[in-house]
Amino acid sequence: MKIAIPEYKERVSPVFDTCQRLLIFQMDRARLAAPSGIDDWSYLPIEMRTNRLRQLGIDVLLCGGVSDWLARQIEAQGIRLVPWLVGDVKEIIKAFVDGGLPDRRFAMPGSWGKGHGWRFRRRGGH
Repeated sequence: MKIAIPEYKERVSPVFDTCQRLLIFQMDRARLAAPSGIDDWSYLPIEMRTNRLRQLGIDVLLCGGVSDWLARQIEAQGIRLVPWLVGDVKEIIKAFVDGGLPDRRFAMPGSWGKGHGWRFRRRGGH
């Protein structure tokens, strides 16, 4: 499984639509390898981001904010989307691998609904 996280200064980039770097992790047999790649997204317009995820073979995207339009495009490609995350990339990837998401510690302000988990939960993701 390939997991992607938009990164800025070792933290999850606040908005996927405008992120400039994407870290790519490979997970084999419940073991996570160090980032297998860093992809430069500084040149990539929003309309091309879903195609690039597909070209890279991404299965899961862990990210901060994401526009509704782009979220629908990502999910239509069969990529699992886990949005509205904030925090250190290493902590978030570990929490995901350990099955610890959703977790309030990593929820963007305003994205955690009272008693309902992720307020902006997307179909098929959590």
